[in-house]
Amino acid sequence: MIQGGSVLLLLSMFFAYLLAPAVAEVSRRVRFGRRGRPVSRSAAIILLYAILFVPGAVAWRVSSDRIEQWVHVTAPDAVDHLFSGDDFEAIDRLIARPPVPGSLRSVLRRRVEGAAGYIQGQARTTLNTLIDAAPHAAWLAVAPVLAFLLLTGAPRFWRSTLRVLPRGHLQWRGEEYLQDVNSALAGYVRAQTAAGVIVGLMCISGFVLLDVPSAVSMGVAAGILELVPAIGPLTALLIAVTQAGDRALAVIAFLVALRIVQDMLVYPRLVRRGMHLSTPVVVLSIWTGAAMAGAGGVVLAIPVAGCVSVSLRHWREYRAIERLVRTSAHDVVAQQPDRPEHEGHHQAGREE
Repeated sequence: MIQGGSVLLLLSMFFAYLLAPAVAEVSRRVRFGRRGRPVSRSAAIILLYAILFVPGAVAWRVSSDRIEQWVHVTAPDAVDHLFSGDDFEAIDRLIARPPVPGSLRSVLRRRVEGAAGYIQGQARTTLNTLIDAAPHAAWLAVAPVLAFLLLTGAPRFWRSTLRVLPRGHLQWRGEEYLQDVNSALAGYVRAQTAAGVIVGLMCISGFVLLDVPSAVSMGVAAGILELVPAIGPLTALLIAVTQAGDRALAVIAFLVALRIVQDMLVYPRLVRRGMHLSTPVVVLSIWTGAAMAGAGGVVLAIPVAGCVSVSLRHWREYRAIERLVRTSAHDVVAQQPDRPEHEGHHQAGREE
């Protein structure tokens, strides 16, 4: 329950950060009345929601039955067929061609079987996750509502939070802390969006080269699903497998290679630039989140790591300033007793 609520809150924040530039642009450009008054933030958000969700609701109404059929029937059948063993005869023939010792062929065969087993386990886990989450899909409607509240109420919350703190150093530190957390979360959204664009373009190019049906639409779907860590890429893999036909193994090899490059090279660089987290910290955070809470942990890992990093930095800076203030105060107090004695000598000199 806590994990699901946290993921839902994160999705709401992600949506709010993604929508914030558009809200500002609509508020600036759309005007009404004789005086050309700009629309309020609330009206701008409602207008954007109408533009986004009315077509989405119509598309869901038309395709919901096919999506349910794909989740419960098409995708499981495709996974069963792919990992039944018949499609791996081509790999066996490929391994048997090179003039290498039999022991090396056995090692290659075990490696291939291990990789296939891992992909199969992840695919089936993702399918089970999708099936289990299907009854709770209606809760996703809460995300736009929370995003609306965040976009309209964040400035007031910011001001009221700062007024609670004592004036002076703590209030200034609190404002800096909130700004840095906001910057870190915005950097996370930018990194995820950039990752989605990169994966979408790469998938479109790869699917076109592999002559996969509906290459463009599948590439666009892969880019959108990249916004949801862990579950999104595996869902894109399942979609590609169900559409690839006899090219399923080539598609899997392409997507696995893309996943390695994306997760180990591209995505850590995007997060490092947007959130100032090093590559080892990014990789370790994702692995820790996956080990502790599965797919939900992967979704929460990077934002939590960013907030923890900002908190630790501000705590260190706060302690450093407090030590500096205490040291300065101690030096001032230590110098106070010397002043009367010094003044007494001067007074005695003047009397003589």
